[in-house]
Amino acid sequence: MRAFFITGTDTNCGKTYVTCQILDYLTQLEKKGMAIKPLASGCIEKNGELINEDVLHLQKHNKQVNYPVNNWKFRLPISPHLAARAESIELTAHEIAAFCQQEYYKTLDYLFIEGAGGLMVPLNDEETWLDFLKLTRIPVILVVGMKLGCINHALLTTSVLQQHNIPFSGWIANCLDKDMLALSENIATLSEKISAPLLATLPFQGKLIPHFLTYCFESSLGIPSMA
Repeated sequence: MRAFFITGTDTNCGKTYVTCQILDYLTQLEKKGMAIKPLASGCIEKNGELINEDVLHLQKHNKQVNYPVNNWKFRLPISPHLAARAESIELTAHEIAAFCQQEYYKTLDYLFIEGAGGLMVPLNDEETWLDFLKLTRIPVILVVGMKLGCINHALLTTSVLQQHNIPFSGWIANCLDKDMLALSENIATLSEKISAPLLATLPFQGKLIPHFLTYCFESSLGIPSMA
């Protein structure tokens, strides 16, 4: 089984939407894939149960398996460490890693772990998603929400990954605005400055256009770090 961690340049960059598109793409390739989102804040209560829109989307696109998608749901739509604290819960990178490394996930061809927010979002007073990645060594796929400011956000994120020697499989350009000025030029600039490949492009309200995505899944870039 090959695992990938899906992070993004910021909140609302489209991580869940992109992840669902990847799952659909794998279904076309007849591969057994699943996505999970261990932490989810901004949940609402319905029929006595906390639900999260992102988790529901992932469940809908996890067509081949029915393993747990989420373990921690929080009501407040704020950073996970604050949402957890408000409910007297202490998150740790080790606990999150243990959830992601349960035996039944290892029956999959691919597991995608979607983080909450961006790379440096705190999990507690001491740890961020970066600590989770240092612990697990799971390769990262970065979703870049194509909008004004995305170049700075993307390069800051990739700089942190490189600084800490985190495996980085590549990035996906998610086009959030059909009228974005200089869209192709922005993608070209990022392609020049990011050492990892552009895996795919997702046009505005369109379908995933794979570039190096299949190669990423089939090559050593997707190391079987949780086998």
